[in-house]
Parts: sequence; structure tokens; C-alpha cells
Amino acid sequence: MKRRTPDNRHSLHNSRPIIIDIIDLSRGGAGFGRDEKGRAIFVPFTMPGDTVKVKLTKAKSKFAEGHIVEIITPSPQRIDAPCPVFSQCGGCQWQHIPYEQQWATKKQGVINSLMLGKVLTEATMPDSKHTHEFPATNQWHYRNRIQLRGFKDEIGFYEYQSNKLIPIRNCKISHEKINDVLESVKKKGREFKKPYKVELNLELDGSVSEIWNDEHASSGFRQVNDEQNEKLKSWISDRVPDGQPLLDLFGGAGNLSIPLIDRVPEIHCVDLSVPMTETSTSPATRFHFHRSSVEPWLQTQASANKLKKKGPWTAIIDPPRDGLGKDGENVAKYLHDLNANTILIVGCKTDPWSRDIGHLINQGWHLKEIAIFDFFPQTHHVESAALLIRINQ
Repeated sequence: MKRRTPDNRHSLHNSRPIIIDIIDLSRGGAGFGRDEKGRAIFVPFTMPGDTVKVKLTKAKSKFAEGHIVEIITPSPQRIDAPCPVFSQCGGCQWQHIPYEQQWATKKQGVINSLMLGKVLTEATMPDSKHTHEFPATNQWHYRNRIQLRGFKDEIGFYEYQSNKLIPIRNCKISHEKINDVLESVKKKGREFKKPYKVELNLELDGSVSEIWNDEHASSGFRQVNDEQNEKLKSWISDRVPDGQPLLDLFGGAGNLSIPLIDRVPEIHCVDLSVPMTETSTSPATRFHFHRSSVEPWLQTQASANKLKKKGPWTAIIDPPRDGLGKDGENVAKYLHDLNANTILIVGCKTDPWSRDIGHLINQGWHLKEIAIFDFFPQTHHVESAALLIRINQ
């Protein structure tokens, strides 16, 4: 008979708030402290230096989570969030934290992930010369795409960890041109008799497009921070060998590889979301889109041996948030079979990115450089990239 896990929701509901000192920021965004027994307590919207009264919402033997009942003593570094719905809206976690501290936490989080995951040691971690930092120049109004919910006379975002609608008049991290159309979009939304979703995209020509009641990013994936995306593309471009054919894996519409078309003889961009049809703006004929999952496509190419003869290859790998997952070791093997000697791997979630680098190192790759990019100021999210080269080529 399967033992049932005790349900502590009732006891938590009746428990008294506790007072803790926040001593650090977690990579998940919440402030972190300990109760009198030493148990770790994670509290969103706090920061180091805060003393807070906390109501627990989830409790385990080694850690617990809670929400602020009262900020008894605010940290001397705490700042006023400019957004009137900050801590209600689920979009931002760190508007109360000075940007310099946000950036320092993100940088250290990337290093910790590589070290704690035993991917690297202090001896094998790239030095400062080979660790590149790209903080955000613009910490506000940087997003070129947002997804809004609406009903009747309200439009906004979902509340933190719920489906309750939090109405907004503007968004402090959205591009001003998106904010300029919010009122007209809300008027259009009144035509719907049920709650709706609308995605607003700042197009390259400066116009704002609207996609109503469709899947997330149904118009195709695009990095939400154009300025930081240019820095990422430049960093990758500087590390792609001239004259060497390129594999752009999980490449979408070719964001990272299209700028390289004049420098390499051949590019294969592989993704389930590559463009359906060629257009007048499509790359040259030596650029090839392949609508396929990456792992089976690589397996087929490695078996056919056709691409191997054209190598050595460079591979750009930009997988979804959870990284390569169970396919990681196979992807590394097939790249070896195809005679790849350079890998540039990008990650928007630190731990899966570190894990994938670990798989590559275990299969004979050397981590030469890393780069950290802040695509998402006022949140805990961070983008990372790494350059790996094949040992004993």
C-alpha cells in the first residue's frame, strides 16, 4: 500500500507568521533566510538586509516558502519599485533591487551553477580574460514582445502564481511603442464576450502587431531584448571560424546564423519552428532550413556521412529553456561523428545549460570561454553562452 504524503496545508493555514532576516538572493529570484532551526526559507520580493514577517505557504523538512506579511526593517539598499503593481504582477521579481546588485547576483549564479554542478572546478573555470560580461544598458522599456490577458474594461497580466488578472495602464519593461497602443488594444478587446489573450510585437519597422487568442509566440520565436540580442550575435560571430560550414541547431528563423552567411560556405538551420516557406528576404541558396527535431536529424546526417566530408563543422546550439535534456549525450556523439570542432552553446536557464556543457566536457570538449548576458532586467532570468573546442583534433 502506497504511503500518503502528509498534507501540511491545514497546519500552515493555522500557523503563526515568523520573523527572519534575509541574507541572500536565490537564483530563482526569491530572497533567502533561515528560521530558528536553520531551515532555509525562500520569500519572493525580499532582498538581503530585509527583516520580514513571513507567512509560510509551503514547508518541507529542509526548506520552506512563504510570502511577506510585513517588512519590519527594509534593507538600506532597497529601492522603490516604479511599477504600481509590482509584487502583484507575475512579470518582474527584482524592481526593488538596485540594478548593480541584480547583475552581480546573475553573474555569480552562472558561476555557481558550473561549480556546484561539478561541471568545472576553480582550476578549470575560464579566467576573467575568458569570461565576458554584458549587463543591460537599458534596464527599462526593453521588451519587444508581451502577452496580455483581458476581459471587459481590463487588460493586464496574471498575478504572481495565479490566474487572477492584474490590470495595467503601462508596463515599465515593455517598449514605449507597445505601451502607446495599450489603450486602443483594450478597446478592441471589449468586443470579446470571454476573457482573451493578445500578444503585442514590436516589428523591425517600428510598428506594433497584434495576435489575438493564439499560442505563445505563434508568429515565431524572437529574443525579447533587441539590444542584448545584437551583443549575443556579435559575441558568437567573433568566435565562428571563417570558411568553416555551420550547423545552427534549434536555430528558429536563423537569428544567430543568418548574419554569418557571407563568412561561411554552408549553413544548415534545424528546428521544428523554421519558416514554412522561403521569402524574398530568405538567405542565399547555401543556407538551408530543415523543419525537424534536432537529435534525429543529426543522427540521419551522421549515418549518411555526407556532411562529415564537408567538415570540420561549427555548431551553434540554442535549445529551449530545459536544454538538450536526455538527447544531450547523443547530440554530442553525432557532432563528433560529423567532425565538428567548435561549439557555441546558448542557454536561457542556467542549470540545464551547465548540465549540457558537462555532457560535452565528458565527451572530449574543452570549455574555452563563457559569456553572460542580461536580456531580462528586473527579473532573475539570465542568458549565457559558451565556446567549446574539440580536444585532440
